[in-house]
Amino acid sequence: MKFLKIAALGLVALSGNALAASGNDQSAPAFAADNGTSAIQDTDSFELSSGLDYSVGKYGAALDTSVKSIPLEGKAQLGRLRIQAALPYVWIKGPGQIVGGVVVGSSNPAAVALRQGLGDLSLASAYRVTNERGALPMIELGGSVKLPTAKATIGTGQADYGVNIALYKTVSPQVTLFGSLGYSWLGSPASYQLNNGVTAYGGVNVRPDPAFNLGASVSYREPVANGLEGQAAISPYLTYRLNQHFGLTAYTQAGINKASPRVGAGLRLTLFQ
Repeated sequence: MKFLKIAALGLVALSGNALAASGNDQSAPAFAADNGTSAIQDTDSFELSSGLDYSVGKYGAALDTSVKSIPLEGKAQLGRLRIQAALPYVWIKGPGQIVGGVVVGSSNPAAVALRQGLGDLSLASAYRVTNERGALPMIELGGSVKLPTAKATIGTGQADYGVNIALYKTVSPQVTLFGSLGYSWLGSPASYQLNNGVTAYGGVNVRPDPAFNLGASVSYREPVANGLEGQAAISPYLTYRLNQHFGLTAYTQAGINKASPRVGAGLRLTLFQ
């Protein structure tokens, strides 16, 4: 039986996603890393990808915070089980800080110095519980952990954990609907308290050609601290399979409220094995 091949990134996908692929969830949407979202057999496969992510916004602060990252991402599909890992190199300038996979504006608007270095290591796995049958969607259960490999001026220095359930439903040979609902537990530094909260995303993927996909996802994360808004963004994307072994993904992003990135964009080159 054939199934839809899935990639989880971001809020996430990261957002979006069980895996915050670029060190923040303002990265590729749910299908972006797949470069095909094509029907496949239940066989093992491996992928390695890298590229560039960029986002900028005030995130509720007085000044902009810009984040650039070059992620290294790996994914193994082992039958029904998918395992992913991502480690970015990050440049962040402005008063914001990466917290729980999203950027949060700081109360110190003067802290605008450029910081750079390795981001946090993100690990995720998902297991396909059921396949599509009639009106029933395909269902995945997933979990993720963020290990604090980033220095304190980039991340929080604490581990985060998350779980989610994802649904995928083919409505025509060219159109697939997808969505996820999850919950994340954030480790709090000694200097401030972070809130656990709900994460969610949903969208549509259109496949007009076997090598080409386009679509859009909307992601949301409940406020990570008291007094902040939840982050919400929309991410249009497209993917193109260059040949058997390489694919390209491009995406853009726009925040829906003031706590979210104003704009963002990214590019991925993926090696399929």
